[in-house]
Amino acid sequence: MNAHTFEKDLFRGKVVLVTGAAGGIGAGIAKAFADLGAQLVVQDIDFEKLQRGANRLVRDGHRVTAIGGDLSIRGTADTVFDQALLAHDRIDILINNAGRSWGITTDAISPERTDELMELNFNSVLWLSKRFIAEARKHGEGGSIIQVSSTAGVTGFERRAVYCATKFGVVGLTKVLALDHARENIRVNALLPHVVETEMFRTVASPQDAANWRTGIPMGRFAQVEDVANLAIFLCSPAASYLTGGLYPVDGGAMAGSFGGN
Repeated sequence: MNAHTFEKDLFRGKVVLVTGAAGGIGAGIAKAFADLGAQLVVQDIDFEKLQRGANRLVRDGHRVTAIGGDLSIRGTADTVFDQALLAHDRIDILINNAGRSWGITTDAISPERTDELMELNFNSVLWLSKRFIAEARKHGEGGSIIQVSSTAGVTGFERRAVYCATKFGVVGLTKVLALDHARENIRVNALLPHVVETEMFRTVASPQDAANWRTGIPMGRFAQVEDVANLAIFLCSPAASYLTGGLYPVDGGAMAGSFGGN
């Protein structure tokens, strides 16, 4: 199922900001919103790749604004949001997707790499959400935030202590922001992707690793970026107007319980 399952003008007149949108999940989400009529602001540290992708997203004369910047550097989140508001007078939907992961043993954890991951995976999500909420309250018409956390935001993964901590933090942030702003019609939900078959995944996962991970997924396959994008679209649509504070795994049943792989 692709985005065309939804009405083609579902998000016409809406402005969507997607971080980490040069590839993978972020690019898939941006494309899905573009296909459904949204005006787009996309951000990524890899500006050249982002710009190439943005040029392919132009639909029916709708422009796509591309913004560079490293969200692991303090202050970048505010700069990105300022630039988004220069391009459009409002942002209706925020997709906090930018993030990264690395595996490391406990004795190798360092302050420098920890600070970098905390700033990118958690702090930038907090600051962009704060800015979005302030703007949504000004125009008084509500809005929707999607936080791209991970199944690592609700369960532990080996050698991912810092990464899991950041993603658990995003889950907690999602719930509290949803509570604090529900009566202002600002909805906040979190996606929890498990293993998504992206270019990055195919680069870093050995065939044996991929086979082992696939065995633990009841549906027997990895997620595609479209699986994540379709859920983001639904949660930002009028059909999900009563949903806020939710955590939505995209995992083929991996978090449902023990699975023997048979």
